Amino acid sequence: MASGFGREILNRPILDSAGDTLGHVADLLINTRTGEVESLLVMISEELDPALLPWPSVDGLLQVPKNEVFELSNVIRLR
Repeated sequence: MASGFGREILNRPILDSAGDTLGHVADLLINTRTGEVESLLVMISEELDPALLPWPSVDGLLQVPKNEVFELSNVIRLR
């Protein structure tokens, strides 16, 4: 069952440091031992090439580490 926070953040747009849309949050990678969010799993925009981005792509989702998040509001802004 998803937590309240998880439901709030899913599908939220993600903007890169220039303010361009990177994609949207598809899921969260959570450390089961600590309960902390480790990464955002991002469904990137179709026009972007994941090979050109600095984060790994797993099963079609870009894995963005939580320390890359600059701001969390109605959108997620990256550093």
